[in-house]
Amino acid sequence: MQSENEKDLIKFVPFNSCINPSFWFELNKVKLDDYMLNDDFKDLKGFCSTCSSNNLPPILNFDYSSFKKNVDKTKIGHENVIIVEGQIKIFNTINEFNLLDKNKLIDEFGQTIWNDIKSAKALDDPNRLNRFCLIVFANLKNYVFHYWFAFPALTFPLKSYYQLRKTKFLDYFSMEQSELILENMDRFQLNFKSHQSFFAINFETLDVFSVREGVNLHNCGKKVLFGLYDPNSQSNHPGWPLRNYLALLALKCKKTEYETRNFEIVLFRDRYHGGERKSNLSLIIEVEIFNISENEEKINTIGWERNEKSQLHPRIVNMSGSMNTEKLAESAVSLNLKLMKWRIAPDINLEIIRNQRCLLLGSGTLGCNVARCLMAWGVEHITFVDNSKVSYSNPVRQSLFVFQDSIGGESKENHKSIKAAENLKLIYPGVNANGIVLSIPMPGHYVGENIRSKVKNDVKQLEKLIKEHDCIFLLMDTRESRWLPTVISASEKKLVINSALGFDSYLVMRHGVKTGDIEKDKLPTNFHPDQKISSNHLGCYFCNDIVAPGNSTIDRTLDQQCTVSRPGLSMIASALAVELFANVMQHPLRQYVPSICSNHKLDDTKESCLGIVPHQIRGYLHSFSMILPASQAFDKCTACSIEILETYKREGFDFLIKVFNDPNYLEDVTGLKELKAALDEAEFDLVSGLSDSDDS
Repeated sequence: MQSENEKDLIKFVPFNSCINPSFWFELNKVKLDDYMLNDDFKDLKGFCSTCSSNNLPPILNFDYSSFKKNVDKTKIGHENVIIVEGQIKIFNTINEFNLLDKNKLIDEFGQTIWNDIKSAKALDDPNRLNRFCLIVFANLKNYVFHYWFAFPALTFPLKSYYQLRKTKFLDYFSMEQSELILENMDRFQLNFKSHQSFFAINFETLDVFSVREGVNLHNCGKKVLFGLYDPNSQSNHPGWPLRNYLALLALKCKKTEYETRNFEIVLFRDRYHGGERKSNLSLIIEVEIFNISENEEKINTIGWERNEKSQLHPRIVNMSGSMNTEKLAESAVSLNLKLMKWRIAPDINLEIIRNQRCLLLGSGTLGCNVARCLMAWGVEHITFVDNSKVSYSNPVRQSLFVFQDSIGGESKENHKSIKAAENLKLIYPGVNANGIVLSIPMPGHYVGENIRSKVKNDVKQLEKLIKEHDCIFLLMDTRESRWLPTVISASEKKLVINSALGFDSYLVMRHGVKTGDIEKDKLPTNFHPDQKISSNHLGCYFCNDIVAPGNSTIDRTLDQQCTVSRPGLSMIASALAVELFANVMQHPLRQYVPSICSNHKLDDTKESCLGIVPHQIRGYLHSFSMILPASQAFDKCTACSIEILETYKREGFDFLIKVFNDPNYLEDVTGLKELKAALDEAEFDLVSGLSDSDDS
């Protein structure tokens, strides 16, 4: 059906952007992880379709896959989905976004399209005609995004495109011809990896060709219909992609002696409705095109998208209300960490820290502060172990508890480990925090037959927990409570971070990690204080002692039963324990990193992107000083010596029960008893020698 033969100025219906919320999630991610401070233009993809409902403008869709280099194959394979290539620029400040010369930017994109037309690149790949530009400022703290799309289209001053006639596709061609064209169209698309938006039809044979072949046929005098997949379903007007297509035809098709030429353009609007393929919305329009040359003096580019008020201004979207609150928290938690990579520590590996499973033995003042610091580093798997309950004195010193947690006594489940895990989740719901109520058996704490079975189960549970975790933090009150976890962790070759408090002094240290090879783990006999100590030769918490750990809780007064220390001490020691853990994780050798020596110049010791990895950190608040000693393991250590580890592996719980009931047994196994006897004898001989000398 033909309309009246009138000459009307063509109105091109511009693209409307449609952004799925997943697009903003992905933008947030790539800005933090990949782009960081880089505000160069990056490739982006949009998707439009010819199968939209009636009377809808061209819609360009964006979702999380718009950032992917390899687009979902289901999108590529769908015959009605058109991939539109574009670029995105994410500004670092709102001021840069606002001050950008928008006209200059869109002119640059338009010039690129014009150059592709002149060089014939657009003939080989007509999809180059269809491009977009997106500028964004992302406020990643509040999830507010300022953005503006541009769909560049070329215009030539004092030259316009006119529509002479409009005909329905099914009126122009018979039903048989239409079906043949559809078959040829499908066959044509199979020749390309991605969907082709532009094509040409040989009027005589109804074959479908590429635009280059169509231009060649047209220039040879053949009648050719040039077509495009039109994303616009408003029947009276063509979609935005036609504008640049006409500029290509105006330049590359053979000119006549007249100032204008007429072309028949197929606006192909292929869609599926009710399970059937329909082309009833497709049109054929006759267009009057002006002549242009490669030396056009003035070319303008238009195409900035109007906002919701039809004004040429950017749009603003606030995603904080529509995003999942836990996802918001997850993104916010990692924000400060990822910002480290932008400038300060670009080589830091946050993933390896985040994936560490941390076991905190002790849920008191040290355990609470260590957990919060680990969570600040992004650690997502934290397990608390403790057997005590929250008392009234705890909340003011132990940062994960509140007064309500101490109410209830025996009638309420107010165990420290459980409450600490629950409250950690209140701070950040995304953390995988668990609380285990467990008593750790200790040397010198007698195990009678009536509780032997329970103690054995406690040991098995502790062994299982240590095997399942990557880093073990020893944060208990007593010296002897650290013995069994030290033995098990050394046997399992786990990283151990130990933190202990005095009144105004603290110790933070990492235990050496054995290789499991007895020959390699044997201590060197020619050790020199200036040399580095390999990880498997580093000492543990008990290596400086020549007395086996025993029951230190007997006959304690009240001030000895509690951890009496300066209030700020636990926060300092806890923070240093976690920072030592972080430095270990950033070293290429991880837990096997050797120690620095205390007399090394720190400027010459760059162990990881975060700095040095000491063996011990000893601090003294009375002088506000700190030292970094390193000590070799003790071959008669009651916790990590080869004799202890081999006996534990060989005898298991039978060995442990002997230690629990008689701590002096450790001295027998390690040879400490003989060593002390030899020292006593040597001292006696020395004193006797001095006495003889005096008598003479």
